[in-house]
Amino acid sequence: MRVIELYGYLALFGTVAGASSLGAICPWSPLSKIEDGTCAGLGQKRILRNLSGVNLDWEGPEHCVNETCIFSNEHIGDGIVLVTSEVNAKIASNFPVMVNNGATTLPFHVAEVPGKGVGIVADRKIRKGETILIRSPTMMVQTAPHVGMESGTRDVLYDIAVRKLPTRGRELLMGQMGEDVYDKIETNCFQMYIDGASDSGSHLGCYPEISRFNHDCRPNIHYRISNMTHITVAARNIEPGQELSISYIELMLSREERRSRLRKWGFECACSHCSMSNEEVATSDARLQRIEELETALENFNQTIVTADTGAQLADLYEKERLDVYLGRVYTRAALNFALFGEEEKAQKYALAAIEALEREFGPNAADAKAMRILAENPKAHWTWGKRRRGSSGKGKGK
Repeated sequence: MRVIELYGYLALFGTVAGASSLGAICPWSPLSKIEDGTCAGLGQKRILRNLSGVNLDWEGPEHCVNETCIFSNEHIGDGIVLVTSEVNAKIASNFPVMVNNGATTLPFHVAEVPGKGVGIVADRKIRKGETILIRSPTMMVQTAPHVGMESGTRDVLYDIAVRKLPTRGRELLMGQMGEDVYDKIETNCFQMYIDGASDSGSHLGCYPEISRFNHDCRPNIHYRISNMTHITVAARNIEPGQELSISYIELMLSREERRSRLRKWGFECACSHCSMSNEEVATSDARLQRIEELETALENFNQTIVTADTGAQLADLYEKERLDVYLGRVYTRAALNFALFGEEEKAQKYALAAIEALEREFGPNAADAKAMRILAENPKAHWTWGKRRRGSSGKGKGK
């Protein structure tokens, strides 16, 4: 391990002591040859790719440690730096780049939020479904070396990578919570896959402006990552002066469970939902328990519990809990349940609601949204139609 550690450190600076005794190949970069004690190519820039029509050149690979290298592009947004393999960098360089038109179009401002520090506050009414922010990552690191690389080598590599960013991108990244770059990545960055769901494509994407969105146990913002672009969308109407929020955790939990999970971020959650009276909290927790019961019944189709209206009852509980970020799948389940019981009008109603909610959450090409369009167009032709009509209360006469 000490040998690997030494080579890792030296690789970052491109020089090997006693290189002649090591042979003609760099031990940390099999594609590089040793020339006069120096790994050829290390610290030198070469163009990975030129995006057609615009001067958006990716530079790299540089400063390789085994197959993990630095790739950078100062022309996209506030700059992007990748710490990954060349295979993954080539995939990322082919992704379409989407950014907001400009800071003047953004419907919010950064402000001090009482009890939370810095946060994001709406300047105007933001309507449900409105796209709020589109950002490329400032830094993206492959998960395997982030977890497995020797810490000293990794930290030096990260420091070099951050210096590749333009000033604004570097300031945004380093302004996030965390003691060092590794800690900032661990605390603020999002898990993402750039090559399907394979382990080699697993990365952590850092979007410093997104990290300014504070947590709320009943958030008003959806987010999704398309390729490597982070997109935030309003999950419900947001009034001027209201804080914009996302969730850091799974929300189908009691207040105590939520607070317990959030303590690793170093705060005791005091969002409006966690700040309710004990009586209100008990009511909320009871609704969550009922949601779990109904979802289990629908999944197993417990005919002693499930009726045509069970899906609608489930949706009503989610709405009362203000769990807007989950409504796509809930409306989908309600639509399918009404179709199973042969209820045409209600199946269409919830299928249309599901389409809107799914597109907010997953984008216009969401697979489930396409399925709901088919159901909404002709419920009677759907494969679920009438399959459970005998178990209903007699409603639904469709063929």
